Amino acid sequence: HQGIHRIHTIYKMKIIGHSKIVNLLERSMGRNSVNHAYIFSGPVGVGKFTVALDFAKKLTGQENERVNPDIIVIQPEIEEKRGVLKKREIKIEKIRDLQHQAALSGAGEKYRVIIIDDAQKLNKSSQNALLKTLEEPNEKVLLILIVQDEKKILPTISSRCQRIRFGLVSESELENGMTQEEKNKKEILFWSLGRPGLMMELIQNKNELDFRNESYLELSKLSEKSVTDRFSLADKLSRNVDIAGKKLDLWSVILRESLLGRKNSSMIEKNKALEILKGIENAAGLIKNTNSNPKLVLENLFLIF
Repeated sequence: HQGIHRIHTIYKMKIIGHSKIVNLLERSMGRNSVNHAYIFSGPVGVGKFTVALDFAKKLTGQENERVNPDIIVIQPEIEEKRGVLKKREIKIEKIRDLQHQAALSGAGEKYRVIIIDDAQKLNKSSQNALLKTLEEPNEKVLLILIVQDEKKILPTISSRCQRIRFGLVSESELENGMTQEEKNKKEILFWSLGRPGLMMELIQNKNELDFRNESYLELSKLSEKSVTDRFSLADKLSRNVDIAGKKLDLWSVILRESLLGRKNSSMIEKNKALEILKGIENAAGLIKNTNSNPKLVLENLFLIF
C-alpha cells in the first residue's frame, strides 16, 4: 500500500447524500471560481473521498476514463501490529514527492488534482512543507485535504483552504443508495449510523454485521448474568483490547440510540442507561489511552449493570 500514487483505475463509487455540497462544487466549476485548496472534514465513512474523487474527475475532464494520470492520491501507509491494521504518519518525504508532482501541469489546460486522504495523519514537518505549496499555488493544481478532525491541521493551512463540512446522511438517503433489496436492510441501516461507507462495508462483509448484532445481544443480556459470568466475560474480552474497545464503542452507540428512542428503548431503564453509558465511555478511555489493567476495568464496569 503505497503512500503516494496516481489513480490509474477509476473505480465506480456512488455518492450517497451530500447533494448541497456536490451542487456547490459544480457551481464553482460553472463560474470558473474553483478554489486552489479545500478541506473536506467530517466523520469517517460519510463519503468525503467519494465526493473528492468525483470532483477531481470532473475537473480533469476524464469522468469516463479508466486511466487518469492527473489525479494523484496520498494516503497513510498501513502497518499491521498484533493482527490489527494501523495507519502511519504521512512523512515529509511524501510531501516533497507531491511538490514535484504539483510542479507539473496537467494535460493541456486541464487541472491536476491532488487528494490527501486522512490528512490528519500529516506530521508537523509534513504540514509545514505543505504550507509552502499553498503559499505559492499553481493555478492549474488543486489540493483537497480529507480529514476527520480539522483541529489536527495547522491553522496556517486551514486559513488557506476553503473548508467544507460533511455531516451524516439521512436514513432515507442511505436506503435509496442501496443497489438492491438487502436481506437485513433494517439492521444495516441502523448500524450504518448515517455513514454510506460503513453501510457498504456491512453489505459486503456479513461478519461485521454479525459482530454488531452479537454485541447488541450481549449488552441486552449482561444485566441478567451472575457476577461470576460477568467476570468471565471481562476476562475473555481483556485478552484482545482492540476487540474490547470496538465492542465498548458499539455499546455506547446502542445506548445512545436507545435513549433517543431509535433502538429498543425498553432494554434498560433511562437513568440506569445513562449511568452505564458514562461507565462504558470511561472504561473505553482507560483501555484505549492508559496502561490500566483491561480485565480490572471491565470487571468494574460490569458491576454497574
